[in-house]
Amino acid sequence: MEFSEVIKNRISIRKFKDKPVEQEKIDSLLKTLAIAPSASNRQQWKFVAVTDKEVLAKLAVAAESRPPVSVAPLVFCICSTENEEVNDSKLNRGTIDGSIASTYLYLAAVDLGLGSCWVGSFDQKLAAEAIGCPDYAKVISLFAVGYADENPNPRPRKPLEQVISYNHF
Repeated sequence: MEFSEVIKNRISIRKFKDKPVEQEKIDSLLKTLAIAPSASNRQQWKFVAVTDKEVLAKLAVAAESRPPVSVAPLVFCICSTENEEVNDSKLNRGTIDGSIASTYLYLAAVDLGLGSCWVGSFDQKLAAEAIGCPDYAKVISLFAVGYADENPNPRPRKPLEQVISYNHF
């Protein structure tokens, strides 16, 4: 699939078929996460691919049973191993780096014929406990992944003139 088509075809999927994601695709997604750029190439992250039904059930509780997490056969936990350091703009490096890697995951999933949905609203403590995340690290997002069992229409986007400009805000 052409990259422009991957971008156009990316849409959040909240319903998944009861079909496991093949190990080779999981490995491919993990490798894609690992090559994402990070501040000063620090790579202060850990990506946890969860397929175990018991752990998935715990993550569903952490996500308050939101459909993407509660029905997905695969959930990636995007974890930051550096949560105190900020860049010169006073923004947390770990969150920024994890977000960049997450975008890679989103697009790679589409390219592999998979659907996905980013989940940013969840109980961090419960998610961390579910995967055995050490105290020095933090789960910053969850990604539900699987074979789509829905074909939602694209969500409306704001007109370009409302979201872009040149040289000045």
